[in-house]
Amino acid sequence: MLKRHSALDANYRPGSYSSERKIGLQFKEFSNLQLIQIASWPNTLSETENFLKKEFSIDNLPSFNKGSITEKYSLWRMEPLKWWLLQKEINYPSELGTTLDLSHAFTGIIISGDQATLLLNRHLPIDLRENMFPLASSASSGIHHVSVKLLKIHTNTYYLFIPRGFALSCLLYSSDAADERSSVDLGGRRI
Repeated sequence: MLKRHSALDANYRPGSYSSERKIGLQFKEFSNLQLIQIASWPNTLSETENFLKKEFSIDNLPSFNKGSITEKYSLWRMEPLKWWLLQKEINYPSELGTTLDLSHAFTGIIISGDQATLLLNRHLPIDLRENMFPLASSASSGIHHVSVKLLKIHTNTYYLFIPRGFALSCLLYSSDAADERSSVDLGGRRI
């Protein structure tokens, strides 16, 4: 198996840093990210849906921009013919479509805490109120002209997927803005 190197390692140093203020936000890199994109051929969509239902033992697949979350993995409908599978491998038949390993293309940042939704609302043009963006919702958007994917895992817990080459600048931009308003824990690391 390939050894993964973080896009943030050069400037994102391990360590423990205390703060006298209450931590309102936590940024943590998604370690050992396993992200598989599953794409169906247009004429095999119904067969693909049946395969995925059987493969994951679920009655209904997530609808567009929604996900199905378990303790070990999650399945997200990102586009009409595409799904993202997090933290699980799949043996997908080539006659139904194709898969693409995106694990090295993105850096995953887990953003959590009481101020997570507020921070993301300041950077993304998405209505993140609970009635508009409930649990297991996803969206494509942009931070500082960089395309990103946002997945809502729990209340005030999000996965933000940033293209690897832009991960550090987006994290710096977001954490600087967050630090102006509340204390931030960068996953035990200091930039």
